[in-house]
Amino acid sequence: MAATDVALWEAVQQGDTAAFAALYERYWRRLFTAAYARLPDQTECEDIVHDIFLTLWTERNRLAISNLPAYLAAAVRYQAVRSKQQATAGALPYGESLETLSKEAAFNTGETRLLGLDLEGRLAAALGQLPQRCREIFLLSRVQHFSNDEIAAQLHISRRSVENQLTTALRHLRLTLKGLLIIWLLSTMS
Repeated sequence: MAATDVALWEAVQQGDTAAFAALYERYWRRLFTAAYARLPDQTECEDIVHDIFLTLWTERNRLAISNLPAYLAAAVRYQAVRSKQQATAGALPYGESLETLSKEAAFNTGETRLLGLDLEGRLAAALGQLPQRCREIFLLSRVQHFSNDEIAAQLHISRRSVENQLTTALRHLRLTLKGLLIIWLLSTMS
């Protein structure tokens, strides 16, 4: 009799490499197929699946996964979208002289990037203050772009509960990050 996903995941969290290999064998083809449906590049899809499983292993002690198939499906969607965005970003234009540079190319984005990273760190800290279920619902909604109905179905709760949890998370973030957002906006305008 095959072990359940829950039993395998619990074993993986304890460092069981055989359980990890069993999960890999159980899901790698499904994840590859899902990635390939969104991104028809075999090498890129293999990298996506590899990265997902690498994250599962390296973050096994921090991840709180209640529904492994749903988590993996969301991870594939996220990684495929991210890969497409990186592919379409393109290279920076090269100019022979200063006259050919546009204002956008000449603008130093270092400070803005650092402020953005600081904001991301504070956002992560604020999210860490939320209850686990509230944080999970927020991430599914805002990071993985699940609809409220999809979240409700995945977590086996009502749509209204999802809406309430999102309202709670957004209110908490608004209060926690209000001052920081004003400072960030003022610094990007100067």
